[in-house]
Amino acid sequence: MKITNLKIASQILALGLLVSTTSALKAQTAANDLDRDGIPNISDTDVDNDGILNGSDLNIDGGAAKSGPLKGQYIGDRIANDDAAELDMDADGLLDNAANETDIDGDGLADNAALELDIDADGRADTAATETDIDGDGLADNSVNETDIDGDGLADDAMSEQDIDGDSVLDNAVAEQDIDGDGLLDNATAETDIDGDALADSASNETDIDGDGLADGVAGEVDTDGDGSANGLDGDVDGDGLANNSDADMYGTGDINDIFQLPGSEEAYAADASVASTIANVSGQIRQKLQIPATDKGLRVRVNAVPFGSLVTGVWRYLSSDNIQVWGKWCYPLDNPAGLNIATQYSYNGPLSGNPADYVNPANYSISEESRVYSGYPGGGGTFVSWLPQQPAGFYFSVPGEQATGFAPPYQTLVNALSAYPNRTSDPQYLTFSGNFGSAPGLPSLQPLINLQRTVMQVSRNWYGQQEARQLR
Repeated sequence: MKITNLKIASQILALGLLVSTTSALKAQTAANDLDRDGIPNISDTDVDNDGILNGSDLNIDGGAAKSGPLKGQYIGDRIANDDAAELDMDADGLLDNAANETDIDGDGLADNAALELDIDADGRADTAATETDIDGDGLADNSVNETDIDGDGLADDAMSEQDIDGDSVLDNAVAEQDIDGDGLLDNATAETDIDGDALADSASNETDIDGDGLADGVAGEVDTDGDGSANGLDGDVDGDGLANNSDADMYGTGDINDIFQLPGSEEAYAADASVASTIANVSGQIRQKLQIPATDKGLRVRVNAVPFGSLVTGVWRYLSSDNIQVWGKWCYPLDNPAGLNIATQYSYNGPLSGNPADYVNPANYSISEESRVYSGYPGGGGTFVSWLPQQPAGFYFSVPGEQATGFAPPYQTLVNALSAYPNRTSDPQYLTFSGNFGSAPGLPSLQPLINLQRTVMQVSRNWYGQQEARQLR
């Protein structure tokens, strides 16, 4: 009797194991072949057998089977492809955002294929303005957390990712006008994040505007905004909707061409409202000395926050309409506001002791006979102008060599462009240029310096633009 009961118990246990195993196998089969048609989901062009091919089916892994062993039954889920809860729309066992998932909608077309026009099969073309989640992973293409817009397994900011939105048009191609596929043209004023990495193009920490893996400031980045136009020939280098001549940060690096926007500048100068009379006095004298019209809003004067002995001191800056900057230090004796020096050059006369206190002591400084101002333009080098009493103002600047830019410098072109300046000299070895603005003493007006800097800017941009265009080809 005991033996019989034991046999019966063993048979029941064996039957239970068989049923359990069979159920598990059926579940596994269902997972791998949702419609039980013998074609694994990973290679089935109609996963749910509802008669709608995967690429056109708004719910690839859920629908009423039109044929096969489960004909007439609703199989799979009821989650639309573009629902945030849908993690594997074609039920192939590969998560839609997985690096090895290269055909998110299971239509047989690789996500980066030229004929793949709707990567997530949500009925919205990848290039449509209304398509804000190209790979259908529930993350908006411009979301901070969306690091792979087209879901091809390549991070959007990776050097190897050359097609961020997966439309088969390379990001740097002339034909690619919408790198991140958000429906906003890259050169549109409203497009403030060209590569869709959730960093504004003008942000100081956005170092790769077009997301091509090349930092915006490096020599090899010849097309900062990825619009197919070389920087030197592009009227809007950083693609922020502002023409270069109106953009104080034309390369979008966060480095504004304005000395008063440098880090720590607000702490260095007194609040304008607290020194309004001083600013008015100095501004008026500078405008008169440099012939800057009262209607020209490019001049700004700041007063140093820390007194310098018996002198009132500060800095003036002028920005032209095309963002050429000229600046210099100014000072006047506390008891003589009319005795303004607009191009102050200090000389240190104190002990060379290494004691920091010596170098901040006004008593150890004197005003040099030399006067000096500086100028520059966005993306370019600096020029300084100096003169001695009763002597004409002279300029000096250098251009970067091939080692710094990757291109031969426009040396001879600049020699020709500056040939009319008196006493013009140049050195091909050190790539330096110098000369005078004329024979009159000092710097009688600002315009000659602006003209010089503008010539250098135009020559350089045209030259490097041509070199960059050759590289892009």
